[in-house]
Amino acid sequence: MIENKTGVAVPLSALRTESAPVIGEFSSLIEFADFAKKAGLSLIQLLPVLDTGTQSSPYSSLSAFALHPMYITLSEIDYFKPCYDKDTSFRRTYDLFLQHKKDERFDYGFVTTTKDYLLRRMFAVLSNTTHPTKFKEMFDRLLSFIKENEDWLPYYCVYKHFKQRFLQASWKQWEKTFQTMTKEKIWEMWTDKTLEADLYYYAWVQFIAFKQFKKAAAYVKSLGITLKGDLPILLNEDSCDAWAFGEVFNQKMRAGSPPDGDNPRGQNWGFPCYDFAKQEKNDFAWWRRRINIAAQFFGAYRLDHIPGFFRLWTIPDGELTAEMGHTEPYAALTEAQLAKAGFSKERIRWLSQPHIPTEDFIRLVGNPNTTREILSLLCERIGREELWLFKPSVKSEIDIKKINLDKYNIDVSIQFEIFRRLGWWWKNRTLLEVAKNKFVPLYKYGESRAWATLSDAEKATLQELFTENAKKQEKLWQKQAEKIFSALTNESDMVACGEDLGVFIPCMEKVLDEFGILGLKVFRWCRDWDKPYKPYIDIRTFRRLSVATTSVHDSSTLRERYEEEMKHCPFDSKTLHANIFFGEVPSDHAESSSLIAPDVEFPKEFSPSVAQMLLETYAKTSGAWYIPPLQDWLYLDAKYYGADAKQERINIPGTVSAFNWTWRMCVPVEKLSANSKLIGKIKRITEIHDTQ
Repeated sequence: MIENKTGVAVPLSALRTESAPVIGEFSSLIEFADFAKKAGLSLIQLLPVLDTGTQSSPYSSLSAFALHPMYITLSEIDYFKPCYDKDTSFRRTYDLFLQHKKDERFDYGFVTTTKDYLLRRMFAVLSNTTHPTKFKEMFDRLLSFIKENEDWLPYYCVYKHFKQRFLQASWKQWEKTFQTMTKEKIWEMWTDKTLEADLYYYAWVQFIAFKQFKKAAAYVKSLGITLKGDLPILLNEDSCDAWAFGEVFNQKMRAGSPPDGDNPRGQNWGFPCYDFAKQEKNDFAWWRRRINIAAQFFGAYRLDHIPGFFRLWTIPDGELTAEMGHTEPYAALTEAQLAKAGFSKERIRWLSQPHIPTEDFIRLVGNPNTTREILSLLCERIGREELWLFKPSVKSEIDIKKINLDKYNIDVSIQFEIFRRLGWWWKNRTLLEVAKNKFVPLYKYGESRAWATLSDAEKATLQELFTENAKKQEKLWQKQAEKIFSALTNESDMVACGEDLGVFIPCMEKVLDEFGILGLKVFRWCRDWDKPYKPYIDIRTFRRLSVATTSVHDSSTLRERYEEEMKHCPFDSKTLHANIFFGEVPSDHAESSSLIAPDVEFPKEFSPSVAQMLLETYAKTSGAWYIPPLQDWLYLDAKYYGADAKQERINIPGTVSAFNWTWRMCVPVEKLSANSKLIGKIKRITEIHDTQ
């Protein structure tokens, strides 16, 4: 039985304490848990804390298992004091590091490189210690840690060694000898005595990180607070796992999302796809190991992009967009099925392969002979017709980009248009052949030239086949998710939660209920989109197994949203905010579903009283867990407001900058713990939700 909990979501790096003033660290959780306990919060939710190397995004992991060294508290490590007292360079570097304690956001590159330097200096001293007994005790514990984690740690250490050796380049840019190595070969390197000092450094760093995180997590648990982790479903293509555990992935495909209104070309995330069929053969051992390690720290965990466990949108490697993607698993049509429906081989070819007319490019190039010569670089002509098919050697859009048109003395703008048109034709299909004699409808098949030429009867026949296959496909998705969730949820006692936003899969809620997995409800996105004014769904009708929240790491905060909506207010303030925040719409258009009294006024300016009213009202949700981010809780006290609400965001999707993922709370946690007024306001809100 899931009990009601009210919590706080925060990136670990965002915590600011007296002992960790530059970046939040594992030890920071201890002070933060004390504050949470005082405020009546029973859950702390973190963003991923895995090693991401040079990437600041916590969702771009270099390892499914290794913790990020930047969260290590240096002063808690043995030999920190001797290094600080005796090593001038160490002391100067550490003091310079502390000078950044007043920075509004932290400098990711500076923090990671500085900590790596200081950790290496300490390890060097530790390895050459004049106290052999103490060193042996530490080394014995390190060896035990390595033994406990030998299914992943040695591979990670060798991978990190190469990352350093090749200046942090992707493993696909390393010397060819090292790009594809067997596990046996990697293990040989791990046991190479000439590399021992460097490899053991990375193992020692993980030993320290695990030790500190376990200590902090145990303290959080001792206070009766649930610590919730975050497991990204996908890993960076440049990751230890993609390099060393190739059997887990399908490296020929990339993950993304299909075209939609906001993204007409879809999204190609570039992450390698999983080979779930192959993983099933060893009962999803890699995933179960992830859960097993997470359980050493957490009492609950979030599975990112949970629709991906039902089906991933997979895109062939080399495609620049997601338009040529398909779901995995999929239900395919065969030539026999299509023939039975009345489609000949020629007709199937017409539907599945773009037929490019010479005329389409003559308009660009001008000279017919030059046009044919250019097309022949990538295409084969159909007999004597002025139609062309792409050559079998053209596997993806990137192959089209490889041809060189410089010798034709064509203007650069015309070259650009030729490539654009070739790319457009490449994706102009009704059927996509995903394997030999296996066809699925292209996601945007209705926009293809071939579809436009079909008779109404042919269109109806194909749509009937597509509908039948979609039903078969959904059963495959459900079956896959049930197998995976069965393995994951039986591996530990942690409460499983899923990020189930944005994608509607009819069987998804049923499967989540079956395995007791909580879904995610972001109040602002829970709307009845088909009704006039798109009213909000009554938060008292949310699925019981839900994590409800006001904001997420990819969205604006509560304050920014309020201020932005007030700028574009088409109604009076009262009507607007009843509609925007609680689902009330003008009475002549729809029934009110507001949770607030009709005489409540909404001021023009955001303030602590507005924040309190919103947070208290949202606390009435029927979702079992209510977890606003730390920023939204801090809005209960005006002295914690920044000059610009936009600066309080964690991430702006679709952008890459030093701003993203580097937000920090504006005051040390200890000051929050001393703020009895703030604590009283939070406790009032937690009581509203937890006692329902």
